[in-house]
Amino acid sequence: MARSSVTRSGKQAGIQPGEEQDSEGSRSIAITFAKPDVVFDIHPELLQTWGDDPFLAIMDVGFFLRVVLQVRLDDGSRVDFGTWLEIPDEDFRTAWQTWNFPEYADLAVEGYLANSIDPWGRFPHVLAKATIRDVDEVPVLTSCPDLDVMRIIDGIWPRDAVLAPYADLLDGKSGSGRRVSERRSVAKRGKRKATEGPGPEGL
Repeated sequence: MARSSVTRSGKQAGIQPGEEQDSEGSRSIAITFAKPDVVFDIHPELLQTWGDDPFLAIMDVGFFLRVVLQVRLDDGSRVDFGTWLEIPDEDFRTAWQTWNFPEYADLAVEGYLANSIDPWGRFPHVLAKATIRDVDEVPVLTSCPDLDVMRIIDGIWPRDAVLAPYADLLDGKSGSGRRVSERRSVAKRGKRKATEGPGPEGL
């Protein structure tokens, strides 16, 4: 893996506020975590990574894939939390290999949520599953055996309670390793980014 240029800046970061209507007319906003939380627990001089969003491998730590946690709000809108899922290396390679191909539509991965997301805090160390709902977007978290996590995925939550921890970000004030942006720019799958060196099969 190549030496990472990630700098320690806290677990939350710069932002661009914005809301957008989806194809069904529902308003949605995205809050994106730039890196898995573990990145900020490693001294920059010891941090070695391969890849970038939406694929990130961290030397001696694990393999991470960008996913979205969709949370429905009680005013009919939705928050898309762009988070990271720590997944097995073989699933990481499968995702990498199929990302730009029709097989992507059948991608399903299981892993551990890698960001603490307010207002719920740190998630339990339980496997969560992400699948493809839209072939033009990144995987969406769809199921988890933990009942509390499933309440977040399937439930309807008070808008004020969910967005309160992100008030400064939504107001356009500088903030930490998260950013707020239009839903489609965050959830969009896009092209797999070119990365120096061999692909993940060489890790």
